[in-house]
Amino acid sequence: MLAFNGVGHRFAARTIFNDVSLAIAEPRVVLSGANGIGKTTLLLIAGGLLRPANGEVTLNGNNVLDSAARPLIGMSASKVALPGFMSASDLLQFHQRLYGCAAPEYWITAFGLSDYLPTLVQDLSLGNYKKLSLILALMHQPELLLLDEPANGLDAKTREALYQCLAEYPGQIVIASHEPLNFAGHTVRQLHLDHNGVHER
Repeated sequence: MLAFNGVGHRFAARTIFNDVSLAIAEPRVVLSGANGIGKTTLLLIAGGLLRPANGEVTLNGNNVLDSAARPLIGMSASKVALPGFMSASDLLQFHQRLYGCAAPEYWITAFGLSDYLPTLVQDLSLGNYKKLSLILALMHQPELLLLDEPANGLDAKTREALYQCLAEYPGQIVIASHEPLNFAGHTVRQLHLDHNGVHER
């Protein structure tokens, strides 16, 4: 279970959110909110990629900042930059060795990335960069997937593959999105972030 305990964050003098406390046990969760309100920041904190100004986030009782939690979390977000000097193929192979997971042949094909594997990450189009980011997030099958606007930049065929992933993925998925997504029958917990914190929708 993902849990936020008194989490707050600020950039310089600006408070982004304060005292966020909630437990998320549901397998599918969507976080909405206005642009710039802090949705991505909240996901980065949940993924252990950004230390909150106060409070903590835990996954199954373990602080997400601990190294033991890293293999349990996968994240795709525009603010998580991929190394541009590597080819898509080299980056996937590096990730495969790092986590001891199988090659993601199914998702490479489903997302239509096969023809772009030799391409340097810095030369990928927005859509292909997004595809690579999504594959890297899910290929080691983490318990928790954190996806920031996952459908942005994707063509219709790849969106269908994404929706299949959202429906069939065995772990928990938390998504920050401003648009409706297809979860194929899953009950989805809807949360909303505003200046007063996180609320049920």
